[in-house]
Amino acid sequence: MTFDTSRRKFLQAGLALPAAGFVFSNLLTASRVPQPTAYRMLGKTGLKVSTVGSGVGITPDPEVIARAIDLGVNYFDTARGYGAGESERITGAALKGKRSRVVLASKTDARTISDVMKDIDASLKTLDTEYLDIWHLHSRDTPDTITDEAVEACLRIKEQGKARFIGVSAHDINAVADKILETGKFDVVQTTYSYALNAPFRQASIARLHDAGLGVVAMKVIIAVAGFVPRDIDLKDDGPLAAIKWVLLNPAISTTVPYVKNIGELEMNVRAMREPYTPTDEKMLYVRNEMIRSDYCRMCYECKGQCPKGVPVTDELRFLAYNDFGGNYRQARGNFMLLPENIRKVRCTDCSSCTIHCPNGVEVQNRLIRAQELLA
Repeated sequence: MTFDTSRRKFLQAGLALPAAGFVFSNLLTASRVPQPTAYRMLGKTGLKVSTVGSGVGITPDPEVIARAIDLGVNYFDTARGYGAGESERITGAALKGKRSRVVLASKTDARTISDVMKDIDASLKTLDTEYLDIWHLHSRDTPDTITDEAVEACLRIKEQGKARFIGVSAHDINAVADKILETGKFDVVQTTYSYALNAPFRQASIARLHDAGLGVVAMKVIIAVAGFVPRDIDLKDDGPLAAIKWVLLNPAISTTVPYVKNIGELEMNVRAMREPYTPTDEKMLYVRNEMIRSDYCRMCYECKGQCPKGVPVTDELRFLAYNDFGGNYRQARGNFMLLPENIRKVRCTDCSSCTIHCPNGVEVQNRLIRAQELLA
């Protein structure tokens, strides 16, 4: 497939589809659209957060952060591993003199007590803050990654006042929801959720966590709807805005952390806090969802089959999406290079056919070949 940056294909496809073929939303009917709200409570933390937050990304723009605060955005998310600390450094500098006005979250990839404790101290120093509001265990997609040591370290961090609340970040929320609830120590969970990532299990797991009192932060909320790279969003294109509005239809979602490159994108996204979701939004998202069906992995983790060479299929497709739909080659390749060397050397061109079949229609082998050619 040619990765055309134009949105014209999306819009032309929409015109060809009858409006009667669209359902307003599987979450609600047109007569029950909730009124948009600027702030919600983050679970039982007592923190009131803007429903549109900010995922600052690997290389934040200080001007975007400052403008976001001016517009009422008060939730900011980064991670110790983003740019080897560069994301935290820039974010901390941008928040200087404004720290008390925001809810600040960061994350650790560490598994042991000593490594988690080292990371929190490094994050506090780099962010130039005495405490974090949320400290997440980062990218925990299987129960075994939520180690007893990491949990113990988080509890110590909370007791020491280095973080007010603790959480878990996960792409496969269904796989770890039980572990999070059984542990009974976490206050917040951050997970993938969007119109394109709307598997029934994800809805159910989010509802369970919310009902248990955890604050739910949605990530990857717009990554697929803006089209392919380069990620230069047409500000006349309301696709990303519609995508955020759709996510906020779910009352279990406290806030969202879309990444934005510039102030124009930020100002467009913030409109989701005051504009209702419409049938026009629904039609637009439906069309785009269909247009990317063969290329975008929905992270449903319901792949049929298993790769005999051990390729972590959903992970490689997610890394590719950072580039093809997020316009961030650095993030895509950085994640790919963390895979074991023997896995990085696998080439799906060596197989005559793929054992993995996607229930959502993704052309798995073609996408894996692209990932390996681009990122290896």
